Amino acid sequence: MSMEEKEPLCAATYVLGLTDPMTRRQLTKRLNEDPEFAAEVQRWQKAFSGIDVTTRDVAPSPTLWQHIERSLPQSSTAPPAGRRPLFWLGWALAAAMGGVVIFTQVIKPDTPHALQTIAILSGKPSDQQFVVMLDKSASLLQVSALNVTLPRDKSLQLWMIKGSAPPRSLGLITQRDGNSFRLSSDALDNQTVLAISLEPSGGSPLSGPSGPVVYQGSVKAL
Repeated sequence: MSMEEKEPLCAATYVLGLTDPMTRRQLTKRLNEDPEFAAEVQRWQKAFSGIDVTTRDVAPSPTLWQHIERSLPQSSTAPPAGRRPLFWLGWALAAAMGGVVIFTQVIKPDTPHALQTIAILSGKPSDQQFVVMLDKSASLLQVSALNVTLPRDKSLQLWMIKGSAPPRSLGLITQRDGNSFRLSSDALDNQTVLAISLEPSGGSPLSGPSGPVVYQGSVKAL
């Protein structure tokens, strides 16, 4: 496989969360240092974002699992150990891309691709992130988590910071995927910082953050 072929595959596995922890740390570091790789990751995030934002988790029925098992090719010989990750990655990417095709061509054929990734809010460890996307046509921000477990007894609150102006609360993050916030596109620029603070349940009692800022990133690509 050539380097040109490896780059999209590497970015896709990163977005899908199919890498081991050590590889993910390396790719996260590269994400902040390699603009071309960052752009490739953004391309995959945008490709998969429609499914994340518009669908909800549904547990498959036992009958569906049986149908899937019967449809899989039967073989008494397991793939060689060195080829297993690529074998399963192929299944995962095929399923994900199939979902994108179904979403774009069947579920919402008339919906334009308006979502644009504008910021990655990173925390500690660095592989815990929030992806912020903007739908300019609907004046809507979409915020989704990557490798983040939401706190049970506290709240995560999203803030917009522009220059020396006081932080402006955009609302609470209440779920891992598809948190929506109304905000006109002209309210953001490339000097805007988005941050998430850890607050008491229900949000900050102050006009600004009362707890620590745990995720932060600059707005780009506007």
